[in-house]
Amino acid sequence: MKDRAIFPDARGRSWLVEVLYGHPAPTERGIYAARFRCPEDEAEPVRLGFIEIDAIAHDDHELLLEALGMSDPAEEIG
Repeated sequence: MKDRAIFPDARGRSWLVEVLYGHPAPTERGIYAARFRCPEDEAEPVRLGFIEIDAIAHDDHELLLEALGMSDPAEEIG
């Protein structure tokens, strides 16, 4: 199963999305926790959210962008 993808945002920057295994999510419905990172812009915070695994498997940029838009900036622990 493909568990990561790279896709462009509206500004043309590439984002990497990776499935976070072991996080509570309704995986039986194909929904997984995900980490979004923009390697081209270090000032952009890492974001956490949820993703339909089919969006990653089929490189569905529309669904990937939607999931990115619904994600939240990660907060530092400690």
